[in-house]
Amino acid sequence: MDVQQIKNFLILSDTLNFRKAAEQINIVQPALSRQIQLLELEMGAMLFNRTNRTVTLTEAGLFFQKEADRILQDLDKTIIRTAQVHNGEAGEVRITHASSAMNTVVPAFLVKVKHKWPELKTIAQETSNFEQIEMLLARRSDIGVAPNIMLPPEVSSKILYRENFVLILPADHALSNHKNIPDLSVLKNENFILPQLSTGVGYVEAILQICQGFGFMPKVAHESAHSIGVLRLVEAGLGISIEPVSSVRGANMNVRLIELKNIPQKAAMILFWLTEREKELTRFIEMF
Repeated sequence: MDVQQIKNFLILSDTLNFRKAAEQINIVQPALSRQIQLLELEMGAMLFNRTNRTVTLTEAGLFFQKEADRILQDLDKTIIRTAQVHNGEAGEVRITHASSAMNTVVPAFLVKVKHKWPELKTIAQETSNFEQIEMLLARRSDIGVAPNIMLPPEVSSKILYRENFVLILPADHALSNHKNIPDLSVLKNENFILPQLSTGVGYVEAILQICQGFGFMPKVAHESAHSIGVLRLVEAGLGISIEPVSSVRGANMNVRLIELKNIPQKAAMILFWLTEREKELTRFIEMF
């Protein structure tokens, strides 16, 4: 059975006349009769009642007429949809991101995609650096955005921007009145709130590097993978933290923020994707 056979069946079921149907299809009548016989043989059902004077649909033929019409309509939609997916006009794009990326580059990207391809579904999911890599390798996401992430060799990337880190203190902290803290070694006895080292791949290492540069390792009292959780815990007085400036942008909480302008370490926001999919994803990569 092929699509043309189904189309020919529908023409015959509409005309109920082999001669007229054959003329519409532009084939000879015996060829159409043979097509219908083969179709009935393949389906194991009689589709037409035939007499010398009339042709009518059997009960099975009436059922197949309705279903065949629906199948062809669905096929037409599928063909159109496939072309749209190929041209980036339909389907979906899945992006994973860190909290700070949602405060900067992700919304603008989503707006551009929606404007250029209104039918394209976009899925944005905030998650840890580790989970972003896992999802990308498993093809459960298309592109990722994260700060200071360490990537496996099969993944390509580009840096979107660099920014300063910011020290986050409870509002009533002893250092909260300082405009800057040139020597961070004063924080060596503080309780820190950071993501887990195993999930904040690359990002946590950058923060540890900052602390080590001032001669201490941070004492981690609480772990949170999301910026909003970190800010809430600091606000509650459970510790201090270090985050990229963009992570705390727009935060309306009772905390003190001190930008770390004079340290060499910066938060680098990285866009990444599977190298083998670069050609496929270029149109999205270029929108960042």
